[in-house]
Amino acid sequence: MSRYSVPPLRKFAYLGEFAPAIQGLADMARPERWSYVQTPAPRKNIILENYVYHTFNRLRAQQEASPEGNYIYTSEKNVCFNTGLFTLNFEPIFALFDKNDVKCAAQWKLKGFYKESSIELSQISPLPERASYFDSISDLMFDTRLETRINIDHILEDERNRQRIPEQYRDMSNLPMLFRAALEYAKIRVKENYKAAVPQYYRSRIQFLLPISLGDPQKVDLSLAVGAREGVYTGHTCLTLDMAYNNARLIAKPESDWLIGS
Repeated sequence: MSRYSVPPLRKFAYLGEFAPAIQGLADMARPERWSYVQTPAPRKNIILENYVYHTFNRLRAQQEASPEGNYIYTSEKNVCFNTGLFTLNFEPIFALFDKNDVKCAAQWKLKGFYKESSIELSQISPLPERASYFDSISDLMFDTRLETRINIDHILEDERNRQRIPEQYRDMSNLPMLFRAALEYAKIRVKENYKAAVPQYYRSRIQFLLPISLGDPQKVDLSLAVGAREGVYTGHTCLTLDMAYNNARLIAKPESDWLIGS
């Protein structure tokens, strides 16, 4: 999804006052960080909002790939999907839609987010499944045996990538050396603790976010996204820590210390 494109969920359904609905979902779900902390964001709970959009996209893709599956429940009156989130007491939370009576192109409108035991979901059986992103847990493990090839020219010269590098390093003459050293240090961190390589789902593939420390090794400055192709990890994009957290949370709550503390 490009930065300026309309999320498919907004074309599928009329969402009304979405910010209060998203806040209600944040209040219902187990506590997490749902807003950016390092960079200004257009809205509070932007990470949660992106998560809901992305979850719908993934469930719809799974439903289209396996029409016999139960990924998005659809009847004449309702549409329902599993948000993948849980209440404090681990009840699954679902998004529910009614027929749209508002004059707009969308056939459905958001009724709200409800936990599994809610009376609003009593007529839906079975309730739809959570989205899935991998076939084996091994898909989420960074293979330290593979070679890593980074398009460092693109990372350091492409303007979008450059703007994600902390300003104090951006124009340093030895930045290429710092970046290569940071990459080697990141690989050592992953060997010491596999959780240091954080999975993200991008263009139907699992990628990994690696911590990049350009100065103080105890401080992560940005993240490098790498993906395996023909037995080699390649990468040409760096992300701010807010962006990395947002992308990682689309599939699971991050557990890596360098990203949790961002």
